[in-house]
Amino acid sequence: MVGAIFILFLLSGYLNVMSMGDEEARALGVNVALLRISFIFLATVISALTVVLGGIIGWVGLLIPHIARMLVGPDNRILLPSAALIGATYLLIADNIARLLFSVEIPIGILTSLVGIPFFAFVLRRTKKGSY
Repeated sequence: MVGAIFILFLLSGYLNVMSMGDEEARALGVNVALLRISFIFLATVISALTVVLGGIIGWVGLLIPHIARMLVGPDNRILLPSAALIGATYLLIADNIARLLFSVEIPIGILTSLVGIPFFAFVLRRTKKGSY
C-alpha cells in the first residue's frame, strides 16, 4: 500500500496535467490512456488494502478530499498528502470519540456517517451554487 501511495505521489504532477482535460494533456505529450489506467489501478489497490486492513469506514473517502481541497487548493502534489493526513487525523478523532464519549463502544462507521452525511449535503449545495 505504501508503494502504491508513493507511486501515486510521484505521478501527482501528471494528475494535475490530466485535470485540464484529455486534449490538453495529449497536447503536452502525456499518454492519457496509460496514466488513467495507472491511476485507477493504484487507487483501487490503495482502497482495497485500506478496507482489508481497517474495515469499511463510511464517508471518509467522500468527505476528506473535499475538506482537503477547500484547505489547500487543487494542486495534487499538495492535495494528496494533505488528504491523507487530514483523513488520518479525522479517523483518530472519530475513533477516540466513539470509544470515550459513549458508555458502549459504537462502531466508528456510524460516527463518521453522522458527520459525513450533513457535510456531504453541504458540499453538494455549495457545488450547485458554484462557490466550490
